[in-house]
Formats: sequence, C-alpha cells, structure tokens
Amino acid sequence: MANKLKYPALNAKMKGMHANHLNKEELEELLRQNSLKDAIYFLKSKFPTLENIDEKTHRKELEQELNNLFIIDILKLTKYLDKQETEIFMEFLSKYEINCVKNVFRNVTTNRDAKINLKNIDNWTTKIFKSINGINDIIEEKEFLEIIKSEKYYKVFSKYEETIEDVPLEQIEVELDKFYFKEIYKLSKDVNKEFRSIIGTEIDLLNIIWIYRARKYFEYSQDEVLDILIPINYRLSKEKTIRLASINDFEDMKAILNETIYKNVFKDEKFIEHNKNQYLYKKYMKLFRTELFNICTVFCNINLIDIEIKNIINIIEGIRYKLDKQEILKRIII
Repeated sequence: MANKLKYPALNAKMKGMHANHLNKEELEELLRQNSLKDAIYFLKSKFPTLENIDEKTHRKELEQELNNLFIIDILKLTKYLDKQETEIFMEFLSKYEINCVKNVFRNVTTNRDAKINLKNIDNWTTKIFKSINGINDIIEEKEFLEIIKSEKYYKVFSKYEETIEDVPLEQIEVELDKFYFKEIYKLSKDVNKEFRSIIGTEIDLLNIIWIYRARKYFEYSQDEVLDILIPINYRLSKEKTIRLASINDFEDMKAILNETIYKNVFKDEKFIEHNKNQYLYKKYMKLFRTELFNICTVFCNINLIDIEIKNIINIIEGIRYKLDKQEILKRIII
C-alpha cells in the first residue's frame, strides 16, 4: 500500500490525542501524590470523563474506565482511515480481541463468574470486536467454540475440539500469541519497513523472554524451547536463537545477546519484562515523533496509549498499597 496516509488531518488528530494524554512529567507528578485521594483527583483533572472513579474504585474498575477512553481514541482514528487501512488496523488490533478470548477461555475452564471478572471485555466486544459480542456470558467450552467458529484464530482451538476441557491454558495462550504474531508479521511485509520493524522487534524480544523462562522455570530441553517459539527471526538470527535455547542462566543469555542488536535491552534479571517494554516504548516514541503521514504512526500511537494505561494503573495501585516511590517507579515505563 502507499506509504503515505491520504488525510494529513489524521496526523494532526494523533498529535492532538497524544497531547491530551499524560506525558513523562505528568506521570512523575501523579507518582509524587502522597495519598490515593490526591492521585485520583490529579488523574480526574487530566481526564474529566473519569467522573465515576474515586479512591474506592478497584483495579479492575479503573482498568475498565481507562479502556473506555482507549476505545474512544481507537474509534476516532478509524474515521480517518480508508477501507484498506482499516483492514490493516483491525488486524493489528486483533491482539486485543485475542486477549479477550484468552480471558474468557480461562474463565470458562476454571469455572469463574464471568460477569464479575470479565466486565472489561464488554467494552471491546460491543464497540470493536462485534463478531464475538456476547462471549463474556459464555459458561461452557462448547458455547465458547461456537461463538469463535468464524474467527481466524479458531484454528488454534479446532485441533483440540474433542479434548478442549483438558487442554492446558498455557499451551493455548502461547499458541494464540504465535498465531497473532505470525499473521501480523506476514501482513507487515506488505505495509512498510517501519511497521515490520515494530512487529519483528516485538517477536525477537518475546522469543528471548520465552526462552529465558522456559529454561529457568520449566527446565525445557533445547528442542522443547525451540518448539514453543514464534517461528520468525527478525534481527535475532536462527543460529543465535538455537544457542539461546540451551542457556543455563541470565548471564549465559546476556553473553549471547552481546553479539546482537539487543545487547543493551536486558539489564536486570528481576525486571526482564520491564526491560523489554522500556526498549519497545522508546522505539514507539521515536517512530511516533519522526514518521509523518505513515500508518506506522497509528500503530505506535495505540501502543503508547496502551503503555500509558498500564503506567496509570501501576502508579494508582502502588499508592493504594503504600509502596515506596522508587518501587513504583520500577514498574512504570517512561
């Protein structure tokens, strides 16, 4: 597709939306609040539509309110995209649909009360992923399979259809992630090199973390590790991936990564996921600030808002439980 978006107004819209969200200084100001009441007041001063929240609002309810704002931003952006761009955008957003599906499947197989635990899914399925609207009310595996039967990711579940009640949750979730990244990486090749760079980098870093956890916590063999990985090598070569699949500890991993473009990503074994997210955040921000009229800018904007939501929740919950400010700081991406 053409590298330039047809409507320059979209770029102005995204810059305006970005300005309406919390910047680094405002996040630090939120973190400096000494009480939950003050933190909520500060948050509502930035987002007046969060009128329903107060210091008694639980984490899930706060997440739901923030996701409402997120979805509104997404719907605003889609108005500026043509049909082809919208199709690509929806493929990109399907990670949120898959996340809804993961949560419902986990809820069904563990016999939880979906209406209590999964209220946030209604935000997505009533406004964006309408083809699976109602999935939040599913209580049995067969009903679940029926409602997703027309979706592309159904193939992940179809091979387990006869034994769906006994399939390990972790196995399904890993396969869903692999399905998403294989699909979106294939699509990225037809969009532009910036988008391919974003998706390819995410895949490389996710594979590295999966390798580390599989070896450290589950003692997978090299072959078992390689079997769970997303079968794509972007800037992490196949040879390096094979070597990583037999590491014994974090230092082994660092030694191999020192020979790659990712040598400065993972700095602390205790914060390996945070290190990954911090690296990706800087990449999204750089592309968002420099790429004008490029569909990659849209994807970066969405990722930045997603990170902002996680930052807000981590700060509010840290203040709620009176964590040390430095401990909260370790959990946020800025």
